[in-house]
Amino acid sequence: MTCNSCGTSVSEGNRFCPKCGAPIQFQPPASPHSAPQPAAWGGPMAQPQKKSSGCGKIFLIIGIILLLIGGAVAAAVYFGYHKLEQTLKSSEAYTIAVKALKDDPNVQDRLGEIQATGFPLGSFNQDVSGSGQANFTMSVHGTKGDGQYHVEMLRRNSMWILQQGSVRLSNGGTITIAEPGSDSNDNINTNDFMPLPPEPSKVKGTINGGILNGKALSLPQPAYPPVARSAGASGLVVVEVLIDEQGNVISARPASGHPLLRAAATSAARQAKFAPTKVAGKPVKVSGQITYTFVPE
Repeated sequence: MTCNSCGTSVSEGNRFCPKCGAPIQFQPPASPHSAPQPAAWGGPMAQPQKKSSGCGKIFLIIGIILLLIGGAVAAAVYFGYHKLEQTLKSSEAYTIAVKALKDDPNVQDRLGEIQATGFPLGSFNQDVSGSGQANFTMSVHGTKGDGQYHVEMLRRNSMWILQQGSVRLSNGGTITIAEPGSDSNDNINTNDFMPLPPEPSKVKGTINGGILNGKALSLPQPAYPPVARSAGASGLVVVEVLIDEQGNVISARPASGHPLLRAAATSAARQAKFAPTKVAGKPVKVSGQITYTFVPE
């Protein structure tokens, strides 16, 4: 040990310095387990060890899962939207509405050739009796301009009829496609939309003549409706008729065939003429069917 006052070396066990008599302060030896002293100023500092955590990995996994779910939902919405659009745009009501739009001379003059139509937003209702209503709006894009096409339609006797259509132009103004209550389809007889007569085969006092095409004295052929031709409608149409004692068709109703062709076939069947049919020398009514085949040219 060393005296703190004079610096004289003092042996262990002495309480006072033998030279200056100053008391000696006992200094215990450093313990090997004592806490480490802080490093001198400017020296390297011991860095605490960082504990690894799994929170980051969990957040990463959750993020990947959410990304996959979002992608799946977006894909389902995208393909579902286009499937619905394809279904609506292939419907009879949509086809008739677009045909009337493209054929309108005012539309051709102000919008030019219609190049694209948007998704039809609105309502489409149809019941089992063949009646229905449609009210929808869609965007239209032509070579000269754009607009919004609003359509109101009725379905009667299994056929869609355009009741009202108008185009609101993006640069102002409106084009009327069909006035309320007007009929935009060609070759349609207003009598075709009256309540259907009773089935000819169920009328009392009649005999069943089967297919009557070969028995007709006069059988006018129906005109091919332009709207049906545009929609690609074709095939066989069967019309049930009732013939009176003089050979005149007094009742006609479509039994089968494409809806766009039924009105034309029914109108033609009403104009058919037959020889009177007699049973035991007495003229009788005859029920049967007249068939027409529509073939696109």
